[in-house]
Formats: sequence, C-alpha cells, structure tokens
Amino acid sequence: MRRALLAPFLLTCTLSLAYQQHPHTRAALGSTHRSSDTTLTDQQKQLANTLCLDGMPEKTSTDLGPTEFIFRKGYVLEHSSLDKIPLWVCEHVTADQLGPDTNRSNKFKADEDLKGPHSTPADYARSGYDQGHQAPAANQGKNQELQDETFRMSNMAPQRPTMNRQAWRSLETLTRKWVTDNSEAYEITGPIFYDPKEDDRQTADGTITFLTIGKDAVAVPTHFYKIILVKDKDTGNWKSIAFVMPNIATYKSPYHLEQYIQSIRWIEQHTGLNFMPDLPAQQAQELEATASPMW
Repeated sequence: MRRALLAPFLLTCTLSLAYQQHPHTRAALGSTHRSSDTTLTDQQKQLANTLCLDGMPEKTSTDLGPTEFIFRKGYVLEHSSLDKIPLWVCEHVTADQLGPDTNRSNKFKADEDLKGPHSTPADYARSGYDQGHQAPAANQGKNQELQDETFRMSNMAPQRPTMNRQAWRSLETLTRKWVTDNSEAYEITGPIFYDPKEDDRQTADGTITFLTIGKDAVAVPTHFYKIILVKDKDTGNWKSIAFVMPNIATYKSPYHLEQYIQSIRWIEQHTGLNFMPDLPAQQAQELEATASPMW
C-alpha cells in the first residue's frame, strides 16, 4: 500500500494490491461513521482534562480521515477508521499506579465502543506482528480493571516482535522510571507513516509505502512515537522529551534510546497532529521546537 502525501507531511491513502494481504475497502471520507466530534459529555471532558496535558491532540488535516474518540479511566485516544489503529493515545501516569500487583490478562478484545471500522485479534493472527500496546498495560499495575482495559484493540497497533518486546519495552520501562522519579508524567503515544526519502527534494515522490494485515486491513506503521512530559524538580516548569523508533525487526541490545530522540514539532509535522493545542505560544515553542538531550 502507498500512502500519498498531500501538503507537507500530511497523509492520505491510495490502494496498491502489491501490498494488500487481504481484499478490503476503506471507509469513505464522507462516511456516516462517528468522526472526531468536539461535543463531549461532562465525563469525557473530565477524562480529557485529567489525561491530556493542555488539551487533546487535534488533527491539522481532514486527510487523516474519519476517527472516533475513546475515553477510559486510564487513557484517552483517537482511533482511525481508515487504519484501524489509534492516531494518538494520552495518559497521565502517576507513581501510585505502577507496580506488579495485578494479573496481566493478555485477553485482547475488539473494542465494543467503536462504531466504525476497527480491528479484531484475528487480524494479527499469523501476521508476524504483535498487538502492540500504545498505552502500556504495565502503566496500570495497581488497578486490574484499568489494566484489562489496555487490552482493547483500539489501543493496539502492529509492531514487530523484536521492537515490541525488547526495544520499545525498554523505552516504556524508562518512562516508568521517570514517573517514579518525578511522581507523575504525561505521555502521548502513536504511529507514524514515514520514509526519510520524503525529506529530500531529490528523492521525494509524495508517497509512503506500508503494509496492511488481516481481513480488516490494519495498517502497519513504519515508526512509532512517544512523547513524555514531567515537571522539572528545580524550576517547577514542564519539560519534554520525545522519541521516534522504526518498526523493524533488527534491534539489538543495548538499544541506545538517545539516538531516537526527536522534537515534538517534527512529530507534529509527520503525523498531521497538533499536540497540547492549549499551550501558550511561548511555552509551546520551548517544549516542542527542539529535541531534548537525554534525561
């Protein structure tokens, strides 16, 4: 499958049978499925305010297609009806949530709250890809209900096993250390469809090649991002760090996570999303414009 790039870094899709594992169709952009409606209930607003620092991420282009919001006690996400994976997942993780006290169920379930096209566990069977948590189960170590909810398929995206179980896991483990060290952290996690050739005028052709898996044509991201924000102990101001890691099978330990640091602004440009939209302009510049050194 090839994903066309219309305008800088914004993504739309066209079909190529060469990368199609199963015959499928995509939901039309004019679909009547529920899209990202900004009319929220009071409970949804409360969850968004609790779990998303300075507002839920906002799409900067309708080219990303129809989406649905999912609100849960442990995370909020926006699910892509085109790709059957989340565009972003927001969490507010506190130190008292962490711990190995619950029993990891590993019971992946289709999300009953999604009305439009979505994935099921069968899409991943024998695909060569893991059901990759975007909001990690281990971030809810103290609450069985909240941990079980992380196994909803709306929270999953296809990840190579070596990435998911080793390199990406090491990043998730590091973020939990930062939560422990700072008492809390906000995290935003999601997929990217990216090819370095598109950053060079000499090689760019306006498309991204990617695979799909399963009868529901679940899109396989080329990369994943994770944004972490904590309050600096010395200044009391928010500080940020962000990572972009390729969805590949060739990771080898040690993983040197510092080489995957990227600026939030770069991630925004390559996903068509605006993170923390309620941030004042000066603070957004400070947190988003440049890549942080490794904490």
